[in-house]
Amino acid sequence: MASRPGTDSLPTLNVVGCGRAAGSLVRLWLQAGVAQIGALLNRSQLSTQRAAQRIGEGAVAHGIEHMPPADYWLIGTGDDQIATVAKGLAAVRDDLEGNLVFHLAGRFGLDVLMPLQERGAHLAAMHPVRSLTHNHLTLAAFQGTACVAEGSSAALARLQPLVEAIGGRWLPVRDIDRGLYHAAVSILSNVTKGVAWKAQNWMTGAGLPAATAAAVAHQLLATTMEDLFRSGARQSITGPVVRGDTRTIEAHLDALQDSYSADIDVYRVLARTVLELAEERGDLDAATLARFDTLLRR
Repeated sequence: MASRPGTDSLPTLNVVGCGRAAGSLVRLWLQAGVAQIGALLNRSQLSTQRAAQRIGEGAVAHGIEHMPPADYWLIGTGDDQIATVAKGLAAVRDDLEGNLVFHLAGRFGLDVLMPLQERGAHLAAMHPVRSLTHNHLTLAAFQGTACVAEGSSAALARLQPLVEAIGGRWLPVRDIDRGLYHAAVSILSNVTKGVAWKAQNWMTGAGLPAATAAAVAHQLLATTMEDLFRSGARQSITGPVVRGDTRTIEAHLDALQDSYSADIDVYRVLARTVLELAEERGDLDAATLARFDTLLRR
C-alpha cells in the first residue's frame, strides 16, 4: 500500500502479530501522524488482510523475510510467541542495525528479545496498562494511560515520543520482577471485575432486582475509585473491619453460609486483605486483631 501524502519523512513501523492490542496502538499512531506502516504479518494471509483493512494502512507480508526495512518493529503476538518471533527475525534479517524492536507484554521484559541484540537492534518492552480494543480505542480515551517501559537508554529515547504522541503516561522502569509485576496488574484489573460480579450476585440473591444490583455496584465502584485516586487505599478504607466490628463480619459469614456457602472462602480472603491494610494503618488493637484472626481463619 502506498504511503499517505506527506508521510515520506515519518518513521516506518512493521508489525508482526497485528491483533487487538497492536492494532489499537497502530491506529492511534496513524491518527497522531507519528508513523507510517510498512507491512503487517499475522499467522494467516486472511488475518493479515483483515488487519490491514481495519487499520487502513500497511502492506500484507507473506513472511518476515519479505517485509520492507523499517525504523520500528512491533512484535504484537501472544506472549508465548514473542521469543519465537524474535529468533525468527534475528535469523532472517540483516538490516536491523539501529532499529527499535519492542513488544507489549507485561509478562516479559527484554530477555525474550535478546537474539536481536546481536543484530544491533535497540530492544524495549512497553506495557500499556489498560484494555486495548482494536476497533474502538480513541486518542481521547488513551490519554493518561500508564505505559510501563523497559529498555536501554537508546531504545527508550526512540519509544518515548511514540507513547507521548498518543497521550500515554511514560513510566520507564529497570530490572523489575516481571512475574510479580504482571501478577499485580492482572489481579488489580480482573479481580476487581470478578469481585464486582460476585457482589452483584449476592445482591440479587438478597432480593434486589438485577438492574438495581448493577446500579449499586457501579455507584460503589465509581466512588471507591474517586476515594482511591484522592486519598489512596490506606487512607480511604472504611467499614466494619476498620471499625473492629467483628459481630457484623460474623453476620456476613452467617448470611453467606445460608445462601452462598461456596463463597465464604472468597469473603474471608478479601476481608483478611482489608484487615492487613487496617493493621498496617494502626486502626486495631491486639485483642481485636486476634478476634478477627479467629473469625477469618479457614
